Amino acid sequence: MKLYIIYIIFILSFSKGIFVLLGIPDAIPQLIIEFLILILFIFSVQNIIKTKKITAPGLNILIFLTICILFSFLFTKVSNLQFILFIRNSFIYLFFFYSLFNLKLTEKQKKKVITLLMFLFLIQIPAAFIKLIVLGEPREKIVGTVTVMEGSLSTIMPLFPIVYLISRYLENNKLKDLVLIVLFMGIGLISDRLGILFYVIILFICLSFLYAKPRYYIPNFKFLKITVLNSVYIVLFFIAFLSLNPRGNPEHIVGGSVDVNYLIDFTENYQTLDLQNGVQGDGRFDAPYVAFERLYEGGLKNIIFGFGPGEIIKSSLIEFDNPLLEIYNIGYGGRIGIVWIMMQIGILGLILFLMFHILLFKKIWHNYKNKKTSPSIRIFSLTTMGFSIIYFMDIFTYSSELILSPVVALTYYYGIYYILTSSNQMYIRNCNNYESEQL
Repeated sequence: MKLYIIYIIFILSFSKGIFVLLGIPDAIPQLIIEFLILILFIFSVQNIIKTKKITAPGLNILIFLTICILFSFLFTKVSNLQFILFIRNSFIYLFFFYSLFNLKLTEKQKKKVITLLMFLFLIQIPAAFIKLIVLGEPREKIVGTVTVMEGSLSTIMPLFPIVYLISRYLENNKLKDLVLIVLFMGIGLISDRLGILFYVIILFICLSFLYAKPRYYIPNFKFLKITVLNSVYIVLFFIAFLSLNPRGNPEHIVGGSVDVNYLIDFTENYQTLDLQNGVQGDGRFDAPYVAFERLYEGGLKNIIFGFGPGEIIKSSLIEFDNPLLEIYNIGYGGRIGIVWIMMQIGILGLILFLMFHILLFKKIWHNYKNKKTSPSIRIFSLTTMGFSIIYFMDIFTYSSELILSPVVALTYYYGIYYILTSSNQMYIRNCNNYESEQL
């Protein structure tokens, strides 16, 4: 039963856009997803009570983060409802994460979920091209079957299968993986997003470095060959994507010229937007500085603990449609994750939040360095480190999707769970955070 619940959670997460197109409000599948996660959590608690053992990597940091959130709630003026909404948004996917570790799924069951995820990501490619055929032009917010409301997902979501394909390409050097990477980048292209190009290049460089580090301590011919070949592919991706994306070329057409100076000016203007109607923080580069200014104006208490958990939550139950804009005058750039976290639970909360995800990355890295692991596990280990890189790129430079969106947040946490438990011997040796402790 627990395996089927996980199936349903992922299928619903990838199908929210279909529900909205059918006239079903987005909130309904989201509530079902959260309800099913709580059921999984109850099953995991039953297992913990039965076995008297709990597996919870990073739990000590989360305990300190929870204490920080409680102090922020007590020291600020947010309502009980805002606090509950913040806990719901911030912790529901962590419940899923810790439930997985204590459900004791078999290896066969875990691999079945991976197969389902691969299928769900793959169908986003034809869904994107169908969108292009039906609409006749790039349209931002309709992203495959996932959503018709969140344009940021057209950049972030394709990066997850792309890091798997990059990892597989580095291990096997198969041309088909590069073709699939281009097709997944097409999701961003069809949604008129330029950012996916830069993120794919960064991921290619980072994963190539992580792949090479345990293997080539001294550069040799094979290492240089891989580096040169990958550099050529990156340049080709860069040229093709800019030419095909109307936003990436000065002619604003499909098949336009590649002008680096235009691209630099466009990126700078987009990330540091001019003030419009007196709104600050419209650019993603500007917003964190404006957010810190707001905290600084509030004094030391707000710098440390923020303005309160739930202060900028968007909900039909809250008075303001966009509290960040209407109360604090922070515009479009306020969507990035560090602003979302910092404004609500302060610098201390942000530090603890980052520490938790850095810890998860370190655990995966320890597993990846184990030379006894199989090629498939090495691929998934590198993939999962790619997930972590996406996480940090997203919250620092792009959006808060990996905090709030189930399709990417659940994939991120499942990937970490899968690789830590598939390399079980190495994981247990390196884990000292409530790993299999007697209650």
